[in-house]
Amino acid sequence: MLSELSELQMLSLMHSIIPIVLLALFWCWESGAAFKPVVKKIRYRHAFHNLALVILNSLFLGLLFGASVELTSQWSLDHHWGFLNLLPLGSASKLLLAIILLDAWTYCWHWMNHHIPLFWRFHRMHHSDTYMDVSTATRFHWGELIFSTLFRLLLIPILGLQAWHIIVYGILIFLSTQFHHANISIGRVDRFFRWLFVSPDMHKIHHSQIPEETNSNYSTVFSIWDRLAGTFRMRGDLKNIHFGLNEFEQPEWQTLIGMWKTPFSSKTNQQENKEQTDSTDS
Repeated sequence: MLSELSELQMLSLMHSIIPIVLLALFWCWESGAAFKPVVKKIRYRHAFHNLALVILNSLFLGLLFGASVELTSQWSLDHHWGFLNLLPLGSASKLLLAIILLDAWTYCWHWMNHHIPLFWRFHRMHHSDTYMDVSTATRFHWGELIFSTLFRLLLIPILGLQAWHIIVYGILIFLSTQFHHANISIGRVDRFFRWLFVSPDMHKIHHSQIPEETNSNYSTVFSIWDRLAGTFRMRGDLKNIHFGLNEFEQPEWQTLIGMWKTPFSSKTNQQENKEQTDSTDS
């Protein structure tokens, strides 16, 4: 049966299976060597809410966008649209360049989610998680995912991306985000690892309640974008980082309904107050 699948279908299948395998592996790693200890009952309840969210998001986005990425990329290829389609490069070189361009865009998109008020209202649901672990990597509001998908559909004909480029980069996204959201530490290796890739220690700072730290370390796969843009930040006392957003710490905001309601709440937090202050000062 597998032999009858096309290469694109095989990649799509891997794109569906790999996140589940990674989730199980990092969950086991956290269980055996958690960076921050947590009560088992709280951990299970936290993971249940986050994973229920990703299942519902996947069903909703699948119904909404279907095969739009594949159709858009095929249209771009057929009409010879996009930057990559103009370059006389082989498949491997185009894939490498596509990954670099997509990761640069992901940095920009993440930065926009923190600095454009409409986008932040949806993205803050991801940051409202008071306990960061591997399941936090899946915790995104459907509104943010809709915006993200629409921008990516625009990016496909501009860059000349093919569907398999998007799928391969998506697999890298799963690997990177589940790794650096996991409640783990790689010790001294982290300082060398983060010279090229986003590490667990690096991303813990991004989930801090302190606005200056929240507004740093936006990279997803390669850490170089933060270094180039001057948004890279580290600190030593990682055990003392307080995760989440101060206005959304109450238990009701950590439920499935609470997470859905977060973008539509009139509550403001330190992050939004700082943005308003900076806007007034300028």
